Amino acid sequence: MEKINSIFVYGTLQPGKQHYHILKNLNGTWKKGYVMGTLFNINRSDNYGYPAIKIDKNESKIYGMLLKSKDLEQKILQLDEFEGKEYKRIITEVTLEDNTKAEAYIYELR
Repeated sequence: MEKINSIFVYGTLQPGKQHYHILKNLNGTWKKGYVMGTLFNINRSDNYGYPAIKIDKNESKIYGMLLKSKDLEQKILQLDEFEGKEYKRIITEVTLEDNTKAEAYIYELR
């Protein structure tokens, strides 16, 4: 897989959400954006589920945040482990608020 220095998060890893602490200490910039796909809820606990996405350019806009960081590489294996076997890391196109495009990692439902 080619080296990417951006990740698009659409759930609990976003700033202010319950697992943001995993990315919090990375130097970088956050920008709002969206990807095209279908959003699912994976039930893993009694309290709430976790979002999961399937990328599909013919589906809906899924909003989230893009983190661009030169330091992302040092966290990527930890993120792979955190996401677990139900997700796979892929590269996708993100449309940012200013309508520019960026390539980023995203965790997609297997």
